[in-house]
Amino acid sequence: MIQVLLVEDDPMVAELNRLYVERVDGFRVAATAGDGAGALEALRAGGIDLLLLDIAMPGPDGLEVLARIRAAGLDVDVILVTAARDTATIGRAVKLGAVDYLIKPFAFERMKQALERYRDAHALMRDPHAASQDEVDRVFARPKAPAPAAPDLPKGLDPARLASVWRAILAFEGAPFTSEDLAVRVGITRVSVRKYLEFLWGLQVLHREPATGGIGRPVHRYEVRRAHVAALRPYLGEEA
Repeated sequence: MIQVLLVEDDPMVAELNRLYVERVDGFRVAATAGDGAGALEALRAGGIDLLLLDIAMPGPDGLEVLARIRAAGLDVDVILVTAARDTATIGRAVKLGAVDYLIKPFAFERMKQALERYRDAHALMRDPHAASQDEVDRVFARPKAPAPAAPDLPKGLDPARLASVWRAILAFEGAPFTSEDLAVRVGITRVSVRKYLEFLWGLQVLHREPATGGIGRPVHRYEVRRAHVAALRPYLGEEA
């Protein structure tokens, strides 16, 4: 069981954080303190693995407490839980070895994420085996939010081909063009290129109007509608 010391000068916030901590498997709030002096006293008594530390509080503030912990060589890890969000404070916290930094107010899920990541690191550091790179990466790496998945294209359209068609359209530099003009630039048949033009027209990325063509061959001219290009970005990313 990981023993936690909560340091928070607001009793209601302290109680909320205690409830949050004890909802996560493997953690127990062993003690609480309402100021920096009380935090240092509780640490000197021993038995604490993790300190959840506010910054703005009476007596030595959280950063000063963290500096004293490091100067004394105390074997305790620190997660800062604070409303302070200026980069100077965050930078100093990093340099003093805080293992995470939670900005108030935060949701339970964010604290759970911090505690679970700490629990994994805590277990690894106490296992005598030689760690693998994957294990080390799990300790040091911050999880990234998954990139939103690109929406599906209509059946028969290919993302790579759509990108090629769009690059060819941009090469007209705003001048009107026909499906035949575009097919020559992309190097595919007019039948194929029309499928992509229909898709782009349906997104309102292209303006379309009739143009003079041969007998029995309806011809349209297309132009890019710059104000609507954002509709294409989910399909192409930065290329749109």
